[in-house]
Amino acid sequence: MSLLQVKNVTHGYGSSNLFWQAKRATVLDDVSLTIEHGQCLGLLGTSGAGKSTLGKVILGLEKPQKGQILFQGIDLYDTNASTRRHLRRDLQVVFQDCYSSVNPRMTAEQIIGEPLQNFESLSPNEQKRTIGELLETVGLSPEDMRKYPHQFSGGQLQRINIARAIALKPKMLILDEAVSSLDMVTQANILTLLKDLKTIFGLSYLFITHDIKAAYTISDALAVMEKGELVVQCEDKTQFLQLPHPSVQRLLQSILSEHPRSRSL
Repeated sequence: MSLLQVKNVTHGYGSSNLFWQAKRATVLDDVSLTIEHGQCLGLLGTSGAGKSTLGKVILGLEKPQKGQILFQGIDLYDTNASTRRHLRRDLQVVFQDCYSSVNPRMTAEQIIGEPLQNFESLSPNEQKRTIGELLETVGLSPEDMRKYPHQFSGGQLQRINIARAIALKPKMLILDEAVSSLDMVTQANILTLLKDLKTIFGLSYLFITHDIKAAYTISDALAVMEKGELVVQCEDKTQFLQLPHPSVQRLLQSILSEHPRSRSL
């Protein structure tokens, strides 16, 4: 059984009031994809392609108009609250903006401890020890738990967000542009960390990004969205670069050379 199955999902946005009903703009159009246990699927596409909306639908944050989200074989939108809560601990997320993802008045200990308090019954000493171990796992120090978000760099704070996401030992992470706001060196370090965590914990990822180089670095399979549709799916990323599809070629052409002198105008 696949870990995640997205089946024929259609979703859109629109507004209405007592007197009129606006036409809904379709954001996702009959999208289907599958992620296996331990697999990372890189979901590529330009801004407005529907990638982040799909992530929200998978997370249970927005109910689709049509289709199913099956996580561990259970439809997230057709089950009781208790089962949904149980599934929710196995499905966590890391967003793009590491600063808006945390409460600036909370310490790193409080930020990482939130899911532990919601789902576990740990003593104060056990929770503090667990948080210290999580900080070490993501490349920080247990002493960092007393710091506030403004005392971390962007890369360090994203590591805090990752530590919070893996605190419950979930089966899958949704990474929504999780490295795109970081500089190249920090981005490479975070990608290495994510690859290591995937191996250590047997995690599955949905890696949402517009950066083909980042996606290729971490992913096992790749897919491309355009205007709400899934236009390319490639189970073997080594074959992805040879695909003649126009969407793939546009993504390849968007890659900048490492040195500015080699970039064409």
